[in-house]
Parts: sequence; structure tokens; C-alpha cells
Amino acid sequence: MRRALSSFVVCGVLLTTGCATGGSGDAGAGPAPVVTTRATPAATPTPTPGVAASQAVRDALAATGRTSARTAVRTELGRGSGPAYVLSGAGVHDFAGDRGSVSVGLADAVRFDEVFADGRVYVRGEAGGESMPWSYVDRADAKARHMLRAPANDPEYTLRQASMGERFQRIGEEKLRGAAVTRYRGLLPHRALTLEMGEETRVKADTLRTYFGGRIPVTVDVWVDGRERAVRVRLSMTVKDVMSAVTTLTLTELGRPVKVVVPAGATASDASVLG
Repeated sequence: MRRALSSFVVCGVLLTTGCATGGSGDAGAGPAPVVTTRATPAATPTPTPGVAASQAVRDALAATGRTSARTAVRTELGRGSGPAYVLSGAGVHDFAGDRGSVSVGLADAVRFDEVFADGRVYVRGEAGGESMPWSYVDRADAKARHMLRAPANDPEYTLRQASMGERFQRIGEEKLRGAAVTRYRGLLPHRALTLEMGEETRVKADTLRTYFGGRIPVTVDVWVDGRERAVRVRLSMTVKDVMSAVTTLTLTELGRPVKVVVPAGATASDASVLG
């Protein structure tokens, strides 16, 4: 039973990127390790509960949610001591107007362009030399399939997850792109991890929570600028000797107008196209 659960941990955390094929640096990495003892999360800082710090973070995330920004996202997944997958992308988003666009990819293997507008997610992609034309799904049908990756790579979802964090503490002053920012760190509760998660993935997440004794070890860091706006969000999970996963959303040029072009001729599809 213990061996089976340990194998489940490896398989489960691989869902954080949803990559079924090898990515950047994956060649020759071999199969994911099978751990024969109960997985032990790496030391996770336990923030001192702080009402003021938590409120400051939520206020900063809400302020960003009322404006627009250029976005950059990066998800890194390491397996044991092996190399990491890196999924990265960039775009723009009008959080107040609920419109945006993003282009994401896994090395040279996969590339997707996505547009958020009018309650829909428009998507086209390239993989393995094949192209997929523009199609769309209802945004409400874009369910989370991975614990540390937003459905359809939607940055608004990441802001909502971070706002559900708890037990934040102020880490201190830092520099981000030359500007002074304040960094806060908290813990991400299970309800945030499973926000709008598909049923199949939720069952796996619930099992993983039980295996870890009630809490999957995910921290959330939020950087707040001098105007009290969130300018970076990072979700991190580390299981010692098994895996590490980090997703970072960086927001720049807050308040700059965003232009979103809805693709013409897109056809209706189901949510599987977002996979």
C-alpha cells in the first residue's frame, strides 16, 4: 500500500504541468522515480498568522484585479534530482474588463495562443509539426486539471487562488526590476488548490491531501509594489527527493490599456481542446 501511494505521489504531482511528452531537458531523463517510503515534503516555512499581512495581500491582489497588465507566466517541474520541464508564456490582460490574451509553450514542442473575451476562451496551437486552427469553449467549462497551473493559463485564476491564501507574513523589502517591493508569504489551503478543478483531478488531489496528513505543502508568495498592487505571485510545492513545482505570474505595466482581438471564424469545441 505504501509503495502504491508513493507511486501515486509521483504521478499526481506530474499533473502540475499536464505534460504527457518530454519537454525541455527531458531527453534521457528516464522514468519518474518510484519512492518506496512515505514521501516527505521539504521543510515548508510556517508563517506566523498575521491579520494585517493577510489583509494587505488581499487588498493588493484586489487592486491588481481592478486594472490591466502585461503578464508573464513560468511553470517549472523537477522530478527527483532530474531535469525540469519549463512551460512559459506572456500576454496582456484587462482584469477589470475580463479580457486578455496569452501565448504559452513547452520549449519547441508545443505552443498555444489563447484569447479571453465575451465569456469564451479562444485557442489555437501547434504540436509535433501539426497545427490546430482557432476554436473556442465557454470559459465556465475551462476546469483546472493541474494543481499549480491555471485552467487555460488564465492569470485571473492565479490571482483568485492567491487571494485565498492564509497565514501570510511579511518577509521583507526586495527589489523587483529595480523597484522597491514588499514580499509576503502564506500557505495555500486545499480549497484554493482545487478551485474550479475537474472532478477526476480533484479526487487525486483529495487523496494526496490525505497522504500528506491533511495539507498539501504549497506556499504562496506575493510581491506588492509601492502603490499597494500585486506585481508578482508565486505558487511553490516541494517534496524532498521526489519533485518540485513552481509557477510564477509576473505583472508589469499595470494600468496600460490592453487591446484584445477576437479571432474570426473560430469554431465551437469542448474543453478537451484546452488540454
